[in-house]
Order: sequence, then structure tokens, then C-alpha cells
Amino acid sequence: MSQNSFGYILNRRPFRESSFLVDIFTQDHGRICCVARPAKKRGKVVKGNLEPFRYLNVQWIGKGDVQTLTEADERGRHTIPPSEMMLGLYLNELLLLLTRQHVVMPELFSAYKYTLHKLGDPMINRHIMMRFEMYLLTNLGFPLEHYQEIDAQASFFFSVDEGISLATDDNIHFQNKPQNKHLISGELLLALQDIQNMQESQWKALRQFLDHVFALLAPRTINARKLLMLD
Repeated sequence: MSQNSFGYILNRRPFRESSFLVDIFTQDHGRICCVARPAKKRGKVVKGNLEPFRYLNVQWIGKGDVQTLTEADERGRHTIPPSEMMLGLYLNELLLLLTRQHVVMPELFSAYKYTLHKLGDPMINRHIMMRFEMYLLTNLGFPLEHYQEIDAQASFFFSVDEGISLATDDNIHFQNKPQNKHLISGELLLALQDIQNMQESQWKALRQFLDHVFALLAPRTINARKLLMLD
């Protein structure tokens, strides 16, 4: 039985002769992996459509972790300047490393689509990247924007196992800081409630925090991040 959805190609790699393995982030089925056998000139799967940042109507058949792509119809594409291309690849790598297959995340899909659209703006605001990263954290079960009634003078730890927890006087100092945890201030957590009016110093603190958090969550180094100048 075939299934279909709108989606984006996150990654493509060779697989047996003229075939490819493609990772696709779909609106209705989450992230999926398919074998694609594109036609050379005409067909329902054309190699040129298996590129990142093209909005596709995809159809596939099969079960399990690897299925068969039967159609990839381009419905639009995002024009991203070469100078911002690495930002798009960073988004794709985050999704590949941190999301699980077949987990439906329509709000994250919409946020991804919107962020790609903004990357094509020559007046790009790098804050849009952090907004997407926060959407991703929320979908992973770590919503930073839900901490309202807290002390702005307090400090907190983030960990993969516990999420956000209060930092005590005994462990807040560097020499006693627990492993695999990163500090975040109560001031920043409160500022995230009114993110549109955050100060530049708070955006910089959020950038540093997000980099540490994704380093904790990712199963390996995020290669695209090493090549970016994000601040």
C-alpha cells in the first residue's frame, strides 16, 4: 500500500549502482528513509528533484525502516543564497541526528519550511535559526519557553535525563558541576517568554546554551556547525 505526503530531502547518498538512499522529512509521517531509483530523463522520480530545499509531493511503498520511493513531484523550491547554504545544511543535519523515524511532527515541519523561506531573505536575521532550534527542543521534549514562575536570579542545569532542574549552591561552581549538564540562567528562561523583545546579550547567551545542548543530545559531532560562524 502506497503512502504520500509533502516533504523535503534531508540527505542523499549512493546505494547500489544507480540507486540512492534518501532521508526525507515529511509533513504527515515524520522522517523516513527510502531507496530511490531515479529515471535518467523522465519518470516519477527524477534525480534533479532529490536535492535539498525542494518542496516535494512524495509517494512511497513498503514497510520497515527503509522503503521505496515511487514519486517525487516538485511543488516549489527555496532559493537560498550560497552564503547561507551551510545554514540550511545545518538544519538538515540537526533533523537527521536528533529526530527518530516515523515520528510525526507537523509543527516542526512548518517551522522548518518557514525557516528555509527566511534563509532566502538577503536581510536574514540569524535569530530565526535559534527559533527553529527551540522548536526542535520542544519536539524532543525539552520546552524552554514553559518556565514562567521562576526566580530570575536563580541558575538552572539542563541535562538529557532531567531537562531543566534547579542548580544548588553545592554544584553550581565549575569544580562541582555535574558532567553532561549545562547551566542556564533564570533570567534567560524568563526572557524566552517574550522572545520578540530579547536583548542582544540574551540572544548570545541563548546561542551558547543551544550549542552546548545539541552537543549533549547529538550522537556525534554536528559537522555543519563546525563550519558556521553563528553568534
